Parts: sequence; structure tokens; C-alpha cells
Amino acid sequence: MAEGRHNPLLELRDIRKTYRTRRSLFGSGGREVVALNSVSLEIYHGEIFGLVGESGSGKTTVGRLIVRLEDPEQGSIRLEGVEVTKLRGKALRDFRRKVQMIFQDPYQSLNPQLSVFDTVSEPLTVHRIGNSSQREEQVRKALTAAGLSPPEDYVFRYPHQLSGGQRQRVAIARAMVLKPSFIVADEPTSMLDASISAQIFNILIEMREKLDATLLFITHSLAAARYLCDRIAVIYKGNLMEIGSADEIIQNPIHPYTRALLDALPRFGDCGEMKYYGTLLGREREYVEPSACPFFPRCRPADETKCSRDKPLLKEIFPSHFVACFEPDLKQAEGSGGDTCFYGT
Repeated sequence: MAEGRHNPLLELRDIRKTYRTRRSLFGSGGREVVALNSVSLEIYHGEIFGLVGESGSGKTTVGRLIVRLEDPEQGSIRLEGVEVTKLRGKALRDFRRKVQMIFQDPYQSLNPQLSVFDTVSEPLTVHRIGNSSQREEQVRKALTAAGLSPPEDYVFRYPHQLSGGQRQRVAIARAMVLKPSFIVADEPTSMLDASISAQIFNILIEMREKLDATLLFITHSLAAARYLCDRIAVIYKGNLMEIGSADEIIQNPIHPYTRALLDALPRFGDCGEMKYYGTLLGREREYVEPSACPFFPRCRPADETKCSRDKPLLKEIFPSHFVACFEPDLKQAEGSGGDTCFYGT
């Protein structure tokens, strides 16, 4: 939907972020960990963009940098052409009103001492939006839109009186109440069962339509990203491996890591002979040069010469389909299934 546009709503350019581990009681540790390594992304107005990777891949760090919970060590983040990392004072407050985040864990993201009404109305109070009666009306609308209806049944409850799905709906309502233009949803269904997750996905889709918002959906599941997203980027150890449309990434994955993620998903339906890509090594290579491809230690089809020495850059393999691989295999795995083969989460 957005590939033909030239001006992205959000643009990340060469973002780098590192952390230093704490030293242990026995003196070990204190090493530098690269969370993001020269990450560049473009997200267009009105799309739901998926960022997919396993735990520790750096995907949550991307979300935290976008909403200014942290700052990058180098690189540029631009929203509507404005450099985000340099905002201060009123400009930063205005930015925080336009950009909101839905966190992964509703148990920790909600203050247990605040009622549902106080939680959802707090952003309105902070940004001095409306009077008390107007805020009450906006809270009711946000709760209803998030699936907590009638809102009168929930406004005086506290987090411990809600189920996990209801807590996440409160977190979504809190993000919606300011009517943001950009929303970061950081694995909002990872702690919920499948039926509730599907309801949350539909709420996020409705948010895009009602608010004319753009979403970054962060997840470990390619199946969830395919259901919800227009485009997908696959990230591994802070490096982008593959970017393309959701259908293209699922139906025609190129990078060995993307294929390994798909192999890990359960399948059902007409999936042919159920053959898999088999790109993941059973045992990691023990010694790898720091300059090597980040996926080389685990990559079965890797070129022992090229991949062990250099990191490949993203390049366009097919129109709007980018892959960071020296020797991409452009053939589909036999028996990988067609339109009637489905991936489960």
C-alpha cells in the first residue's frame, strides 16, 4: 500500500545503540552489547509496519528510541521530516502527544494504585486537554473503542480487578485517548491467548482507520505480522535481514533467518508434503570473526569464505523486497504450501 510513496512519515537512518552489561560478583561481565547496528527504516503514512525478530533481536529498542524513552548513540530519527532526537521543551511535549506506545506487559505498564478512569485520563491531564466533563467523555469513547463496553462497568476498577486482556485494552485506550498519529505496539498480545489476541489485532486495525494513524507492530511471530501488517522487516541481533510486503515475506522468504523463523511456526491446512527450508544449523559455529555476517554462526547455507569475513548490506532482490545476504537462494522450498497453507502462532 505504501511502496509507491516517496516521503515516509517516520524515517530511521543508520541508528546505533549499545548497552553495557553489569559486572557480576565474580568480576566478569561489563562487556558492550550492540542492540542496534546501523538500522535504517522507512514507515509510510497509514500503514501497519511489522518488526519481527526473536528475543534479544533489538526490536523493542527500536520502539523505545522512536518514542524517546531512550536516545540513539548515532543516527537520525525523523517524524514528518522533523528530527526527533533533538526535540526539547514544548516541541518534545507536542511530539509525545502525537506518538504513543502500547507496552508488552499490561501488568507492569499500569499503575496498580490508579483506577481505569485515572489511568486513561492521565494523558489528557498531562497535556491539559479539555475540562473535566470533556475528559470523562473522551475516556468513555476510548474505552468503548478498545472493547471495554459499557465503559461505566470499568472506570472505577483497578488493574488487579481486570483480566490480562482487559488490562491490555486499558493500555490501548490510554494510547488512543490522545488521538496520536503514530503508535508503537510492542508485542501487545504476547501474554494473551489466541482468541483474545485476535480481538486485540482487530482493535489495532480499527485504531488505524478511526485515528488515521500509522502503527509499528513489534512481534516475535511472523504469523501475527502477516495477519496485521502491510510490510514486514525481519531483524536479528540488531541487524535488518529482510524487508518486504507481508505476503512476499511469508510466501517468498529469501534470507535464511526469515526461513528459519517460518520453519519454527506450526502449519495447518493444505501444506503439500510439509517440507521445510532447513536453514538453521543444529550446532552454532564456535569461533566467528566480529566482521562476519551476524547470522553466520547459525546459518547452514552460508558461504564459508564470504559470510565468515564480511557483513552483507541490504539490497533489492525483487521490487520493494530487500535482503541482506551474499548468496540469496531465490528458489522456494518444495512442498512449502500455497494459499491454503496457514501458519499458527
